[in-house]
Amino acid sequence: MNIGHVIHSLRIERGLTQEALALAANVATSNVSRIETGQRSPSIALLERLADALGTPVSAIYAAAEGMSDDKAEAVSDQSLADTQSLVRHFQSLSAGHQRLTVEYVKMLKRLQGQEPAP
Repeated sequence: MNIGHVIHSLRIERGLTQEALALAANVATSNVSRIETGQRSPSIALLERLADALGTPVSAIYAAAEGMSDDKAEAVSDQSLADTQSLVRHFQSLSAGHQRLTVEYVKMLKRLQGQEPAP
């Protein structure tokens, strides 16, 4: 499941329309639609606003996208949120050139992970 599907499921579960979620997260309705359909990935800042509007931590959205159970997601939720916030702070303190290098490095790690057998 991807993040967009998780956001869609949470929105429906909470009885919100795309318009209501967009208004609460201060984003265009078309962006919510594109995220939910997987046409666009939200930035970390936008994902935080969407999570707040949905009343759930960002880490729970990531956990659901990765297929974790709710119990496991809650157990790692606080630490994941702290780790994510720390990562964002460190990333933002990098120069633009180092930010680009970091993004490319993460993309490389993701490609390599896809080539390895699952644990």
